[in-house]
Amino acid sequence: MVSGDWLVSADTYASGATIETVEDFCYLGSYISTTGNCDQEVNVQIGKAAGIISKLGKLWKSKKISLSVKTRLYLALVLSMLLNSAQLWPVSVTQMKKLNAAHHRWQLSILGISWKNKVTNEKVREATALPKLQDIITSRRQRWLGHLSRMDHLRLQ
Repeated sequence: MVSGDWLVSADTYASGATIETVEDFCYLGSYISTTGNCDQEVNVQIGKAAGIISKLGKLWKSKKISLSVKTRLYLALVLSMLLNSAQLWPVSVTQMKKLNAAHHRWQLSILGISWKNKVTNEKVREATALPKLQDIITSRRQRWLGHLSRMDHLRLQ
């Protein structure tokens, strides 16, 4: 197993069989990497959220549904999928740019605006009344830390 600069060459056994050493693996729907980064996790979550966006394409284009309902659906369906366990991700600048680009692109589709119109992120956020993705992740991290701080200290052992 490799963790950072630390290398353990001993084989791991379970029920008499050697367990294969891998770089990344999926556990309960989350990708865990020996390097500690979350590149694959971010890419997978963006892909899952993009799938939801495309399945709801007719809904986003509908003139009969108000913008407030669309944004509530976006928050409930798309952002909940995109940011599933994001409070635990060690997000790099590059990953945050990917997440922000996807968030902006999807807000444009909700508004029915083409990317060719070159509308700024601020104007899009004003129209949808959605916060910045960084602010959403920060509030989720603070909520998670609040849960941890209220947790019985014996439970952490």
